[in-house]
Amino acid sequence: MPLIRLDARGWQHREDFWAALLPALGAPDWHGPNLDALYDGLVAGENRVRPPLTVEIAIDTPLPEPLIDYLARVTGVFADAARDTGLSIELRYV
Repeated sequence: MPLIRLDARGWQHREDFWAALLPALGAPDWHGPNLDALYDGLVAGENRVRPPLTVEIAIDTPLPEPLIDYLARVTGVFADAARDTGLSIELRYV
């Protein structure tokens, strides 16, 4: 099962998250940096890296509250994709 590790050091905005995640997933150029596109990519297998998969985000410094809130929504998208596909699709914070 593929393991993608992202380093959140220096992340201040959701754009920083997308700039790290989309290339790591091997998302196509037309993949939008939004939650609907993330769900579609995970469920439809549009990325080079396909489920089952795990994404680990290493957080060693405090993140801004709006980004923490956004990442909570991202966690929900991963959970929804796992439920809807029956595959292991995990997002972990380490």
